[in-house]
Amino acid sequence: MLELVTLVWLCIGVFAAIGLGRGWTKEIIAMAGITLGLFALHQFDAVLRDQLLARFSDQNKFISQTAILLIIAFFAYQTRALPGGAARAEDGGRALLQSKALGGIAGAVNGYLVSGSVWYFMHINDYPLAPFIEAPVSGSLSMSTVNNLPLFVLAEGPGTSGDLLSLMVIGLFFLVLVLI
Repeated sequence: MLELVTLVWLCIGVFAAIGLGRGWTKEIIAMAGITLGLFALHQFDAVLRDQLLARFSDQNKFISQTAILLIIAFFAYQTRALPGGAARAEDGGRALLQSKALGGIAGAVNGYLVSGSVWYFMHINDYPLAPFIEAPVSGSLSMSTVNNLPLFVLAEGPGTSGDLLSLMVIGLFFLVLVLI
């Protein structure tokens, strides 16, 4: 049986490889979009789960939250080439290598945000995909990792104000403004 933490690390690796190919400016812009989506999903969690989806099962709530996040992530990754991006890549091999390395790091963070948030949605909806994906066993590596999921780290879980997530949104938007 594969632990959920292993799947998260696999997704982080895939997103890091994508980030290596895209460069850091595009990855930071994608990170801003994903973070804004997580902020919206966290702020409107009570409205979404308790009012709009109140009649639905936990499985449908999970699927709805995950679909919204994946749609946001898809469109966050649909950035056009930035003006002057090719000129910066022609500065030399070192600048290109730095952009790729930083892109890989930012891509890994994006992978953590997306895959960890999908696990978070599964966790707050009581693992609705059982028996295919079950709750982590007490004492396992996955169970000890649950508190390190993005919306637990950045927003302290459901029903909180999410101050750190709000600061991250503001900081990323200032960074995006500088990059563009």
